[in-house]
Amino acid sequence: MIKSKRNSSFELLRILSMFAIVIHHFAIHGTLNPSFYDKNFANSYVIYDYLIFLGRLGVILFVMIGAYFLCDKEFNFKRPINLILTTCMYSYLIYFVLRHIIHPRSLSALFNNEGLKAFWGPFPLPSGYWFVGGYVVLLFLIPMLNSTIKSLNKQQLQFLIFILSVFWVLIPTLMQILPGKPDMAIDDFGYSHGIIFILFYFMAAYLKKYSGSFLNDAKKMSMMSLLCLATTLVICLLALRGSQASVMLAGVNALYNPFTILTAFYIFAFFKNLSFYNGFINYIAGSMFGVYLISDNTFIRTLIWQTFISSKNVAASWLDYLGEALGYSLVIFLVSLLLDILVRKMVFEKPINKVTLFLNEKISKMIKY
Repeated sequence: MIKSKRNSSFELLRILSMFAIVIHHFAIHGTLNPSFYDKNFANSYVIYDYLIFLGRLGVILFVMIGAYFLCDKEFNFKRPINLILTTCMYSYLIYFVLRHIIHPRSLSALFNNEGLKAFWGPFPLPSGYWFVGGYVVLLFLIPMLNSTIKSLNKQQLQFLIFILSVFWVLIPTLMQILPGKPDMAIDDFGYSHGIIFILFYFMAAYLKKYSGSFLNDAKKMSMMSLLCLATTLVICLLALRGSQASVMLAGVNALYNPFTILTAFYIFAFFKNLSFYNGFINYIAGSMFGVYLISDNTFIRTLIWQTFISSKNVAASWLDYLGEALGYSLVIFLVSLLLDILVRKMVFEKPINKVTLFLNEKISKMIKY
């Protein structure tokens, strides 16, 4: 049986999404803090907000790419097991290298734990890779999610997406625009960073099963994507001028932001309508999760964005701020990519895959789906 080649348009989108996430980290983990407003940095705050938006956009697209290929597949334990093992490998490897080999002074406070605390420190729970926790939960829910998708017709799936959007997008957004409602929080309706992945999963499944002529038109999807990207930039610019409504809507650091979700939906639809194959792109895309695990490690990101790079030093000029955001993020992206190829693909991939297959076989015998 000939194995079909995966469409490289999705892999290109995966690469672009991860770069958007890395450049988002330049902003959110950097030394420029909008909470301490400085009028000299006003223009850079616009760039800051937009980089935050791009990162959240990248997260949604990353989830949707995985969902698109999993929404009609049979479940097995290999994916969550491999994800957990890879995350643990990087967590402990980075921790060991930094603490026992390099031991940078800037991280001394983080390494003051001893005994069990020191052992627990690098593990991605309860702090560290928030995305991993949410994505692992999503992977274990796949059998139920796919059964739901299979049983629903087009109108029913549309209604499910609509009702989840009301609870997890509309209501949290209204609470941001109109704050102060007593005894009410956005998680009252089940919202969390991980749970909203379910909505993104259903969105990707809808695009795969029921796109229709409008969503299958690449030209229209490109126009809608550009319109959404431009609209968000305008909102960030209006926020700079002090428009109260714009300031409220400019909370682009939230996954439930409707502009972010809508933009991701149209961008994904656009790339879905492209079709080409490039082996190099597909190979590079296979390291995108490794890029995330390396560059956003709790200890690594402190060194990168707080010690080695100071975004505040160039924030007086928005052009310098944007230039450093693009330049440094590209360097971090490429270095992380190279490290993942050298460390995971060349050294740890085979052992991790063997353990994954062993555990999958044992667990599958105990739990039948």
